[in-house]
Amino acid sequence: MSEPIPERPIADVDLYDPQVSARRVDEWARLRAQCPVAYNPQHGGYWMVSRYDDVVKVSRTRKAFSSRYLDEPVDGIEYIGVLGIPPPPRVLGIGVHEVAEGMHVPLRRAMNPYFSPSVAEALRPMIKEYARWFLDQQIESGRIDAVRELAGPIAALLTMEVVGLPKSQWRYYVEAFQNSRTYAIDSPEANALGEMVTSMATTLMEELESRRENPKDDLLTAFVQFRTPDGDALTDAELLGQVWFVITGGLDTTTSVIANSLQYLAKHPEHRRALIENPDLMPTATEEFLRVFPVNESLTRTVTCHFELGGQQLRRGDHLLMSWLSANRDASVFEDPDQVLLDRTPNPHLAFGTGPHRCIGMHVARMVFQVIVAEVLRRIPDYTAERSTTAPPMPVLNSVLSLPLVFAPGVREQPDARPPW
Repeated sequence: MSEPIPERPIADVDLYDPQVSARRVDEWARLRAQCPVAYNPQHGGYWMVSRYDDVVKVSRTRKAFSSRYLDEPVDGIEYIGVLGIPPPPRVLGIGVHEVAEGMHVPLRRAMNPYFSPSVAEALRPMIKEYARWFLDQQIESGRIDAVRELAGPIAALLTMEVVGLPKSQWRYYVEAFQNSRTYAIDSPEANALGEMVTSMATTLMEELESRRENPKDDLLTAFVQFRTPDGDALTDAELLGQVWFVITGGLDTTTSVIANSLQYLAKHPEHRRALIENPDLMPTATEEFLRVFPVNESLTRTVTCHFELGGQQLRRGDHLLMSWLSANRDASVFEDPDQVLLDRTPNPHLAFGTGPHRCIGMHVARMVFQVIVAEVLRRIPDYTAERSTTAPPMPVLNSVLSLPLVFAPGVREQPDARPPW
């Protein structure tokens, strides 16, 4: 006989509804105040976790809250991974964030050398050169799309560099990702995307096969040479999943933070002026923009044992959605949490998560943000921002697809320069 389900606070909201999504900051604030751990009956039912301390506890208690994704239930538990409720289709398998716990630490250890602080700093001159070149291409026109013509291409080129893919392919990957976030699953464009992804998988496997014969100092080689704790190599499906995870993460997250921050600065000229006049503010401003505009706004977990959280009894097999967006605005941690304070310190935001699954690319992401925003403020300080285009509502990811900037036309700094890649 099953145990009775205790009474629980209900939060009956559909986070995929455009109207709800538009007011999601207020919705999460209401939950923090009224029922910080609440049960949402939508999409099969799941818990919503909104307060900072509870989000941190979930993130750091991996034995009770699993990030694993499996196609089929095991021992009566459906492991949904981290990417949302209901869990979306896995395009090319799963990444490091959704593997079994015994695999996670050694796999992260193999990836860490390609995302370290020293690697991020070594890449800074390259990112600055890219930013100058892309701004040069549009500076005379007085108009640039901060996503499609600046941050997006730079993020793609950087991803190709780190992974070890030919930089000539960057447009191909940008197009695939943009389409995946733009079109409905049953649309003709989505069908075409499926064909593109199949072709992409073939190309990626060819690159991986080449690393087996000719190793290089890149992430593809690290994945090919990786061995599990049992001494096994990754299967082809596992290899594709790891590579795809890095590619998709690199293409969107930093780009959207940059876009949201540039849009904010266009609306708040006093903060833009402060950054122009005092560049030393950039490090703390970076952390503040990450706090206010986290791109990965939430992640999901599977409850593996009965657990009390925030006064509520979670049961084995339950699912939950924890919100970085909400935790980052918790007044018990952040003074004036709805205000952007460029010199806020300390700033223990959770934009990169916390615990064993903290974002592996955070050092590179910070560097790219700082370089691109600084170059925009240096080259086109008078810009205004038109309305942005965002992806359809998705609680886990807040993607900006387009942000046109308008400014007084300027002069190229390198009139005859060829693409620097």
